[in-house]
Amino acid sequence: MTSIRDGRALRQQNIYDLNRERLINTAVQVINEVGDIREVTLTQIAKEAGVSPATAYNHFPERMEDVYSAIVHSKMDVAANMGATILDESLSSIEKIKQIPVTYAESLISLGYTGKVLITQMFNLIKVDKWLDQDPVQAISALLNTTDEYKDQADEIALNIATAFRGAMFEYALNIGDQVLFNRYTDEYFLKTSEKLVDNILKQY
Repeated sequence: MTSIRDGRALRQQNIYDLNRERLINTAVQVINEVGDIREVTLTQIAKEAGVSPATAYNHFPERMEDVYSAIVHSKMDVAANMGATILDESLSSIEKIKQIPVTYAESLISLGYTGKVLITQMFNLIKVDKWLDQDPVQAISALLNTTDEYKDQADEIALNIATAFRGAMFEYALNIGDQVLFNRYTDEYFLKTSEKLVDNILKQY
C-alpha cells in the first residue's frame, strides 16, 4: 500500500514540476513576444502554456512577482552554472572572478527582453526575499582571500566589483524600445563591459 502511495506522490510531483517548468518557459516566451510587461498576465501565460489558470495561480500565488522570481531562480542560478568553473584547479582565483560577471551577463542576454525586465524588478524581488539566495559579494570575497595580492582588501574589492556590475546591468536594461539615448547599451556592449569589469576594478589596487 505504501509503494502505491509513494508512486502516486511521485507522479503528482513530476506533473507539478513539469507544469512549473512549462509555465516558466512560456512566461519568458510571452514576455519577449509582447514586449511590455504591463500587458502580460498570469492568465495569458497559463493559456499559452496549456494549463489552467488555477494551476498557474497555485504555482505563482503572487502572480507576476512570483513569475519573475521563478525565472530568476530557474534561468539565472549562476552559482549552479559556475560550479565546474569554481572547482577548476587549472584556473586562478582571479580568472574565476572574471568569469562571474560574464556568466551573469550571458544569462541575462540569453533571456532577451525578459532579462531586462528581471533587472528592473530586482529591487522589488530582493525586498520580498525572492531574488537569488547567494550573494556574489561573498563569493568574490572568498576567492580574493585565496590570493596574496588582494586578500587584505578582499571585502572592499568584492563590493566594488558587484556594484560596478549592477551599474552595467541597469545600463543594459535602459536599452528598451526606441530610446535613442540608451541605444549604445547593446548586448555586445554589456558583454564587453562585463569581460573588462574585474580588470578595471583591480587596476585601482
